[in-house]
Amino acid sequence: MGGQLFLVFRGTKQKRKGESFMEALNNFIGMLNGPIWGVGMLVLIVGSGLYFTIRLGFFQFAHFGDMWKRILDKGDSESGISTFASFCTTMAMRVGTGGVAVAIYAGGPGAIFWMILAGMTNSAVCFVECVLSSLYKTKIDGEYRGGGPYCAERGLGWKPYGIFLAFVSFIGIGCFMPAAATNTIADGFQKSLGIPMIATAVVIAAIMAVVVIGGVKRIGTVASYIVPPMVIIYLVAAVVVLIVNITEVPNMISLVIQSAFGPKSLIGGGIGIAIRQGVKRGTFSSASGMGESMPPAAAAETSHPVKQGMANAAGVWLDTVIVCTASGLMILLTDAYNTEFGYASQRFAEQLAGEEGGVFYVQMAASTVMGSIAPTFIAIMLALFSFTCLISYYYEAETAMIYVFEGEGKEGIRKTATWILRIAMIVLICYYGVAAPDLAWGLADLALGSITWINMVVVLALSPKAFALYKDYREQMKAGKDPYYNPDKLSWKGVDTAMWKQINAKRIAEDK
Repeated sequence: MGGQLFLVFRGTKQKRKGESFMEALNNFIGMLNGPIWGVGMLVLIVGSGLYFTIRLGFFQFAHFGDMWKRILDKGDSESGISTFASFCTTMAMRVGTGGVAVAIYAGGPGAIFWMILAGMTNSAVCFVECVLSSLYKTKIDGEYRGGGPYCAERGLGWKPYGIFLAFVSFIGIGCFMPAAATNTIADGFQKSLGIPMIATAVVIAAIMAVVVIGGVKRIGTVASYIVPPMVIIYLVAAVVVLIVNITEVPNMISLVIQSAFGPKSLIGGGIGIAIRQGVKRGTFSSASGMGESMPPAAAAETSHPVKQGMANAAGVWLDTVIVCTASGLMILLTDAYNTEFGYASQRFAEQLAGEEGGVFYVQMAASTVMGSIAPTFIAIMLALFSFTCLISYYYEAETAMIYVFEGEGKEGIRKTATWILRIAMIVLICYYGVAAPDLAWGLADLALGSITWINMVVVLALSPKAFALYKDYREQMKAGKDPYYNPDKLSWKGVDTAMWKQINAKRIAEDK
């Protein structure tokens, strides 16, 4: 959301027809987002992350190397994609700055500290939900499918709750989440090259159509080709900015710490606001708890659910802890930011006047090294980040929709519904390309927050299953084995045992 570059230009507000209605709509969405993203969300996500981290023995640190190795696990089939393709599909929706510029504007430099901390604990949340999604996946129309709704029904026997979660996910992810990503791409090219937003939106919609028609395998392939190079290029640019401003690093670190805990937190509105913004954007970036990574995790061909959980947990580190930090460093080191509570950039006072967090912060930061080419470079990176989010959103929405129409004899209904979804998302992309930025960001926040509350009920209720699988995984690792899941030794009601026995048939036969 997650993630996502999603650096919305909140400061530039164009006069449009129906402005009073749009203002009322934005206020209504803001009213809904208030309690959704209040203290309760902080307790839910941070509390769950800490609880899972402790119960799993700080796995994200104890098995840090193992997390990254699992990304490269081989194996795909006609039914599933490789772990690497699944990882890239998940990273497609996460990678970017995760709204780090918005976090700095609204929460001050200290929000970066809390965003990093949230990323570390959120990796445990992502691990648990992906392990569960892999465990309770099943085959539908020859492909692996899984996610929050599937876990609710198969793991807890909550069919009505699963349908409710599927509908909320379908609407939120398919209809609302694409708003910020599309608007950000269109606005980025308008700012840098003067391309009309509607023209960019139409091009995005056309490319989107070509990709999603190919199904999960094409989505995974496209993500595998785009995600690795775009992350490397973006990080190289960040490192260059860091090296050029290396003498300012000690002061920058001091500013972040003081803004997170000390008197300088007031430039972001206070410690409480810094924590809230850091956790909010860290959650948006990683989408941990929302279940965004659950469908791609279920789609992977893996021998043990924990392997997929490890790979996806590494993805949270890469996005929120590494990429978001790189973006924050660029912005803070070059003084390319303002804050809502009074701080104004000294270096870019004229350029950033009126800017309330957005891609322009990163463009200004990059311009200190790259010069006039920076806005175009950032716009291109922005387009890649956000487009990969869109294709991942489609797959999540499709998986939720297919769950609603699951069952024999409904193949035709699923096929028709899939085409309706594809057409609807293409139309929405064209609209969101010219929608008001505040509306786009507000809708995305509303979708993420609502689904997170509903999905986390399932994740928390089923978390003991993930703990048991992690114990099984560790025992096999200590015995020098390549871990695999045997449902005859460890299983629960709702697990597709026949499917898992087929996946690991050779290994099960060898151990008999």
